[in-house]
Amino acid sequence: MEADNVRRKGTGKTGLALIAIAIGIIALIGLAVYALMIPGVLESVATIVAIVVAAIVVIGIIIYGVILLAAIPVYMAKGEKTQTTGNYNLEDVKPVENSSSDDPKND
Repeated sequence: MEADNVRRKGTGKTGLALIAIAIGIIALIGLAVYALMIPGVLESVATIVAIVVAAIVVIGIIIYGVILLAAIPVYMAKGEKTQTTGNYNLEDVKPVENSSSDDPKND
């Protein structure tokens, strides 16, 4: 039983689009496999991928180093904040009334 303000719409176009996308993906995979079977293509693709991955890693290391070096002056400028007043002895801690730790079944 559905509410009066609910209307069911057909999903035929969306289903056909999903089937077309699936067929396209399968065709692209087949084309990639065929292209990689040609002599020399696999080595070229592997070389390009290795160069791109190495470049990304080097760029990441450089960015990390710059951030690391930039953090030092920020740390020096901010300094540290410490609290100078207040006494936090454990002897000053008082139990909380009506807490679950007062319940005898927790013993």
